[in-house]
Amino acid sequence: MAIGDATKKNSSVTLCWLAVCSIFFIALTGCSKPPVTITSAQLVESLDKGSGNFDRVLKICFSEPLRTTYYHKVAIVTKEDVKIFGEGILRPLASDPDSKCHLRNVYAYINKDSPVEARQLIKDYVVSGNIRELLIKVYDEKPKGKGLPIAEMLFLEL
Repeated sequence: MAIGDATKKNSSVTLCWLAVCSIFFIALTGCSKPPVTITSAQLVESLDKGSGNFDRVLKICFSEPLRTTYYHKVAIVTKEDVKIFGEGILRPLASDPDSKCHLRNVYAYINKDSPVEARQLIKDYVVSGNIRELLIKVYDEKPKGKGLPIAEMLFLEL
């Protein structure tokens, strides 16, 4: 093989490699979700109309309405050191797409790792004025292992 043929072959391999890398980079950056900013959070106790299922609702507000699906984790610590940990999906609101706030039932954060009496602990201790810390973390998708959040906010004394 002549030197010119080897140079052409290396050039075409390099061009193919650059094309593949460019497509991968475009696909990777084209699929990323817009950043979110958590602006406020509060506990709402006035939504329940007697059922007892919506007497503890967490209102999480963002700087902009969510336009795509995210994953979030919350950690609630009361003044009596009752700890509630939960997580779930945050979807754009079909019923109110311009709303910047999401309402999440605190009882929905009960999971297999929660204490047996978690529902009663929430009812007794997770009330306005009794939350020492509320940590909210938002992720692009459900983290595998120790994924880093794209937004995080710690609220004190709610």
